[in-house]
Amino acid sequence: MSKPQISKKVSRREFLGVAKGAAVGGVVAAGLIGGVGGYYAGVSSVPTVTSTSVVTSSVTVEKARTLKAGYFYPGPAKDYGWSYAHDNGRRSADKMVAGVSSSYIENVRDEGAPAAISTLLAQGAELIVACSFGFMNAMVEAAAKNPDKYFVHISGYRSGAAPGADRTTPNLSTAFAEFYQLYYLNGLAAGAVTQSGVVGYVGAFPIPEVVRHINAFVLGANVSYRRRTGRNIKAYVNWIFSWVDPPKARDAAVALIEETGADVLAYTEDTPTVLQVAEEYTTKKGRRVWSFSHYSDMREYGPNAHLTGQIVDWAPIYAEFYRMILSNSWRPVDIWTRIGDMMDWRWRMPVEESRAGQPEGTVYLAPLNPAIPSETQLEIKQRYEEMKELVFEPFSPEGNLGEPIRDQDGNVRIGPGQRADRKMLWEMDWHVEYVETPLPR
Repeated sequence: MSKPQISKKVSRREFLGVAKGAAVGGVVAAGLIGGVGGYYAGVSSVPTVTSTSVVTSSVTVEKARTLKAGYFYPGPAKDYGWSYAHDNGRRSADKMVAGVSSSYIENVRDEGAPAAISTLLAQGAELIVACSFGFMNAMVEAAAKNPDKYFVHISGYRSGAAPGADRTTPNLSTAFAEFYQLYYLNGLAAGAVTQSGVVGYVGAFPIPEVVRHINAFVLGANVSYRRRTGRNIKAYVNWIFSWVDPPKARDAAVALIEETGADVLAYTEDTPTVLQVAEEYTTKKGRRVWSFSHYSDMREYGPNAHLTGQIVDWAPIYAEFYRMILSNSWRPVDIWTRIGDMMDWRWRMPVEESRAGQPEGTVYLAPLNPAIPSETQLEIKQRYEEMKELVFEPFSPEGNLGEPIRDQDGNVRIGPGQRADRKMLWEMDWHVEYVETPLPR
């Protein structure tokens, strides 16, 4: 079977006509498109925290310790996706920890990271948080030059906690909220509702993070679909090479629907555009298409097309760094949260009591649409609870109906008794066999 050609047929004017598209389009029109969104940070020598005391009549009164944090994002703070989620987390964390205030700079491209750091430091920030992988080198350099400040890089791999050559100064930590488990659960839902047996994915960049999310989604979809039909799912990926680009995301989504027959669309692009396209087809074109939330709850942008989705709450992670600094207990760490992490109760619950679809921890599912068959909803809840204790791992034969996981060339990547470790997840540069589209090389 020849591979479909992905073409772009929708004009910007047509894009702006999508329900609520004008709001998203306005972001683009205002010139708010950011650079590559990302994931990692750096460190320096551990700052010494001191408290100031005032002596009056031989009575020492300790002044309350305060902290000013400065954040910078690759996209607009109101992009409804990546940067928006970070900004929500910043504001929530400020409320969670007394004595903290913060500010932010949005729409920072990779090359603008040094200037953003300098600006925030000049404003009095003691903690700098960089919310893009592309900011990593700038953070490493800044941490080394400012040993009395603290730095946190989101999604990076160089820090004071890293092994070997990636270890930097100890005032730099890294953190990430990981979604691949949620994408697998989304895939279970997709495979249960697809009528065409074809799912699509609008991908930002072919980096390991996005690749593992695609693979997890497709594995989950294949499990549900093959149980229903005895056939394997087919998946197509359309790359847009941008984190925030609603027109490109729209074109890519339309092409997947029209040219591959996909009727469930997942995506990594930081606006609700793909969900809006699914809503348009479902309500205006008489063609049922499903999609998901991404980073934040986006149901209002596609109420008739929303299945579930992956949502993040960065606040517990940011609050953890705040508390370390304020309590003079800073240490360089690499925080990589998955389902169950940073919860009040991280142990799995009985399926009938599962909170799948409700906020908890740093990563969780958006509400489950009743259109998802009841037996699939039970499986989603069971797997969600099992993943809290890592009893179940999507990247294992158990996550592939008991079969080894193979790549597109038929090579076994994960065999019997194996499951993906951190290295495989972190460096994933291959697609599972059910993905029809080759990875760009």
